[in-house]
Amino acid sequence: MTNKNKGGVAIQQLDEFRFAVAVDGLVRYFGRRVECEQRAAILLRKDDRATQDQALLRCVSLSG
Repeated sequence: MTNKNKGGVAIQQLDEFRFAVAVDGLVRYFGRRVECEQRAAILLRKDDRATQDQALLRCVSLSG
């Protein structure tokens, strides 16, 4: 399992095709690598955890 950690936001490789975005150790999203990298970039732009959670919720609702 690969773990790319940046300030509380980590991208973890689950298997050959699936990755997960974890915030402070809690997995918030899983999917393809590019999707996880996009969500991690959104979360890293802000320092406020509540704002990050709202951005992640918007991103997930738009993709589903």
